[in-house]
Amino acid sequence: MLSRSILFMLIFDILVFSISSSFWYKFFNLPQNLFFFAIALIVITGFVVLFLKDNYKIREFNISSKNYYLLFEGVVFAHVPLTIFLLLFNHNLQILEFIALNILTIYLSLAIYRNLFHLYLFKFKKNKNVLIMGTNQEAKLIADEIMNKKALKMSVVGFVDDKEEENIIKDSQTKVFNQEELKDVIQKYEVDILIVAIKRRMEENLLTNMVDNVPNYVKVYRMPEFYEMVTGKYYVSKMSINWLYYDFMNKRSLVYDFCKRAFDIIAALIILTVTSPILVYIGIRVKKTDGGPAIYTQNRVGKGGKIFEAYKLRTMYLNDYVPTGDNLNKADNQNADDRVIPFCKFVRKARFDEIPQMINILKGEMSIVGPRTEWDEVVKVYSEQVPYHGCRHWVKTGWTGWAQINQGHLFSSDAEAEKLQYDLYYLKHRNVLWEIGILIKAVFLALGGRHG
Repeated sequence: MLSRSILFMLIFDILVFSISSSFWYKFFNLPQNLFFFAIALIVITGFVVLFLKDNYKIREFNISSKNYYLLFEGVVFAHVPLTIFLLLFNHNLQILEFIALNILTIYLSLAIYRNLFHLYLFKFKKNKNVLIMGTNQEAKLIADEIMNKKALKMSVVGFVDDKEEENIIKDSQTKVFNQEELKDVIQKYEVDILIVAIKRRMEENLLTNMVDNVPNYVKVYRMPEFYEMVTGKYYVSKMSINWLYYDFMNKRSLVYDFCKRAFDIIAALIILTVTSPILVYIGIRVKKTDGGPAIYTQNRVGKGGKIFEAYKLRTMYLNDYVPTGDNLNKADNQNADDRVIPFCKFVRKARFDEIPQMINILKGEMSIVGPRTEWDEVVKVYSEQVPYHGCRHWVKTGWTGWAQINQGHLFSSDAEAEKLQYDLYYLKHRNVLWEIGILIKAVFLALGGRHG
């Protein structure tokens, strides 16, 4: 759901795109018969591009040179379809002047608004006060997440002691209250949100105490539910994996399976068709480099743990590298080592080397979107190091996915544990419309060399 602040930003962006484009279009007296279509096109593409570039992710919002650049890049990309459309029907050079001034006007307007929004967010917007029920590891984890995400504008006022659990809240600065103080604490600290981070089944007297003393205006969340909301990841524990199982089983649908398969086939065919000239060129250059094959296969793990041969463009000189727990961290810098064929560094960044996996998708061994399909040797290592790693294989593994567009592709046990959280979040919330959005964003990231 969009917060009111983000909704206002969205409305402002739409108005800026439409007003600026209308003004400059009429100023240069461009073809009136194309006016309405041109304005609609720039508004729609503008919104889509900024959305894909995370301009409406309030929890990650900040002012930085990188974000200024990404905003400018988004405004420029948004004008590409409009430029092509106008030049197809009119060769007037004033179109280029219109595009240049429109880009400048829109960019400056959006940048100024975001500066004002940032000022409001961190200087004037009222903090929401959060009270956490529990003093265990889950309570500490969600408190740390809240405190680290300044854009949430939330403050943890303290913890309510759960007498039957170990208290790991040892910081003398942290307030820990008794259950009997619940009503007074909520009133005194003007609590807006109560997060229940108790692992065990709560007793009747505690539940009754909460019902009687938590006012209607206080929103109550279970810790895993709130964790998902602020991180986009699934909280992994023995209990939450059981909940995920029931969510997953109850969400199975023949309609979803049919639509997803159709999406996979259509998207794979389009990607293969569009990129085939580039793949042929890369393949020829790789072949000429050392005489080895341009395409090779590698054992990957798919749905149900089934191993299949995935197709890849070779971007490294021939070698016998095998991952182990000791050298997985070194693999994180593969683009910089001497095994990579020099001209293939961007090929790897843009993930062109993995486009041949569209063949695996057409064969039904993979999906366009899903948990990343991994080398079977890597899976052996992580299955021993990361609890519940095998749950990723409840669905077909994917060419891209929720983890790749959020985290990238990193090699370490800690990074893999975090990737698992993204993958399980995908398992719980998967739907075809969301997966189309993930694919579009993955393409944008790949073209910029930022796809994981």
